[in-house]
Amino acid sequence: FELRGTVSVGGGLPDTGALHLELHHAESGAGRFTHPLGEFAAFPELGEPGAELRVTARAPVDEGEGLVVYAWLDVDGDGILCAPGVTDEPAGLVEVDLFPAHALSFTLTLTATCSGPEALYP
Repeated sequence: FELRGTVSVGGGLPDTGALHLELHHAESGAGRFTHPLGEFAAFPELGEPGAELRVTARAPVDEGEGLVVYAWLDVDGDGILCAPGVTDEPAGLVEVDLFPAHALSFTLTLTATCSGPEALYP
């Protein structure tokens, strides 16, 4: 599928750095082993926030349901979300409606700091 969207940064947070994007199933596993989130694609260093993003991915439809887009901004350029001593790298996620489909879109604002997807997903 093709996914298009924009990622912006909430007020008061750093807004420069490399944008990292991950795609997750909203729910993965089966039966009593069902759990929230299951990453199936990652796109490191997509550029700066604000520009329209376009990625193509294959979703393993037999491994989960739904689509969650998670992103974070690598402010210090080390490729690690909030390494020791870093407390202000913005992060956020959004659940995308109408998945599965061949073309999807999203809008995401990063409003949390130093939070992985498991901390942001209900």
